[in-house]
Amino acid sequence: MLKIAVCIKQIPQVEDANFDPVAKTLRRDGPAVISSFDLRAIALALDLKERHAAVTTVVTMGPPQARSALYEALAAGIDHAVHLEDRAFAGSDTLATARALALWLKPGRFDLVLTGKYSLDAETGQVGPELAELLGIAQVTGLRKLRLEGRRLVAERESDEGFEEVECELPALLTCAERVAAPRRTTPQQREAAKAKPVAVVRAADLGTDPSLFGFAGSPTSVHEVRLLESPKVKCEFLEFANRQQLARRLVEALAARGALEPVAAPRRSINPALRSAQPAHDLWVACETDLRGAVTRATLELLSKGDELAAALGGALVAFGFAAELGRHAELLAAYGADRLLLLDGAGPASYSPDLVAAAAAELVAERRPWGLLLCASERGRDWGPRLAARLGLGLTGDAAGLELDGPDRLVALKPAFGGNIVAPIHSRSYPQMATVRPGVLEIARPAVSRRAAVEVASVAPHRALSRVLRAQAELDPSLTPLAAAQIVLGIGMGVGGPEGAARLAALAGRVKAGLAATRRVTDAGWIARQAQVGLTGKAIAPRLYIAFGIRGAPNHTVGIKRVSTVVAVNVDRDAPIFERADLGIVADWQETLPAVEQALLSAAATRDAAGAT
Repeated sequence: MLKIAVCIKQIPQVEDANFDPVAKTLRRDGPAVISSFDLRAIALALDLKERHAAVTTVVTMGPPQARSALYEALAAGIDHAVHLEDRAFAGSDTLATARALALWLKPGRFDLVLTGKYSLDAETGQVGPELAELLGIAQVTGLRKLRLEGRRLVAERESDEGFEEVECELPALLTCAERVAAPRRTTPQQREAAKAKPVAVVRAADLGTDPSLFGFAGSPTSVHEVRLLESPKVKCEFLEFANRQQLARRLVEALAARGALEPVAAPRRSINPALRSAQPAHDLWVACETDLRGAVTRATLELLSKGDELAAALGGALVAFGFAAELGRHAELLAAYGADRLLLLDGAGPASYSPDLVAAAAAELVAERRPWGLLLCASERGRDWGPRLAARLGLGLTGDAAGLELDGPDRLVALKPAFGGNIVAPIHSRSYPQMATVRPGVLEIARPAVSRRAAVEVASVAPHRALSRVLRAQAELDPSLTPLAAAQIVLGIGMGVGGPEGAARLAALAGRVKAGLAATRRVTDAGWIARQAQVGLTGKAIAPRLYIAFGIRGAPNHTVGIKRVSTVVAVNVDRDAPIFERADLGIVADWQETLPAVEQALLSAAATRDAAGAT
């Protein structure tokens, strides 16, 4: 019989986050809920129980009030509940949490371990892969479809461009994305009856190891301080109009007055043309990635640009790290953006990608070369293998950072946003190399030094047996649209556009005006457009000169992704919608009524630019 464990987390409501700035911890005295991705994990476990006669167990680690989350899972139909409850667990970071869970789960105890893709209070997505590494089992992160064939598992996982089909053998750990299963609804009667069901309580001493491995003492990362942030507010100019032609004219005039219709070349820092020498314990490594077309990703160039700045202060070399088959032909490009050396893994490269395989190979080189730090993109792939590497070496990892700094003693400070971007927590690591994954779109790309040439080393590592393998990868992004990372104009889609037909109309408009297309999380969750177009706390951060938001309410978890936009235009029927607090220009109207005027304004501005360029 299939044995399934579901690891869940109870989190405060994002809008009710209540922090203690002295203790630098979250006050959990307000209302709390099961993280939404964990609800999908519970639902998937119940689906598998119904199809495969599985036995299901829900596990959580937290204070006494976290037990309510277990009762909710029991009410939904989970068979057993376990609560890791002890003051020794308080203050655990992701690695200390994964250690405690792994000690209770034990290798071989369960066939499947399910978690949410990440929890919405922090969005790191680290506990799942770290737990898989500590248990020594295969993992599939960002699961959206699943098929079990005996002890063989075939799954679809989210990628940065679409999806990958992956296979592995049980046991395995799966982190559940939004669309894998719909949350189960429970009745008041079911929830009340669940409170009479037993919950097994596990204390730190029951795990049979040193309690100092948990809590603050066992956490290699620590919060330096908590910075509370106010959402940026601007004075919105509402455009009044009598007809479509008047709106188009007023919109062009207002955008032109703000310089939003003309491309502006922002000043960029230049890469240092001089090469730096390698220095053990002072070198900074950047894990580099390519897309399905084989091109180096923009996020990689962002990391290298910032790495060049950090390496200059550290006194060591900036090392570009990755697969030889993937990066070998891009040596000149990587060098131009700051890499002093390329350290490349031999082997077949991304075609044989497995997170455990990459983590094992990287761990061997990291232990041998002893870099000062290792930076990864907070991409689907970086979040997949980076936490496994951290768990393998017992390293601290700050996930999904929105900025990087150095403090006095040359220690990395990773700026970690959380709770809808309402706070930023500077995170320190007590372990070396210091590790962080960095959100794409938040760092500036420097001006390359095209004359630079980097030394290239192809490193052989001990062979490892991959626990999973990618069967195929497929893109879902519309190639006719301007990629978000490069778009100067972006059209944003909210739930106010009504449905997939409205989204399709805006996608067609984006194609005609050569704009990028973005969406809120709810829109991509509904499947109206590809998840890769999601902008916000759990999506991308963008910085076009112009963003036009159609039917977007303006919740903080979306607007945090548009903080670097130069000009925001909001179209919404509700004059009190929060999006107008972030918008420079506001149009209070049905989005469909404004669409022809917006298109006319954008096309006329483009025609004017083209005519000026031809003379």
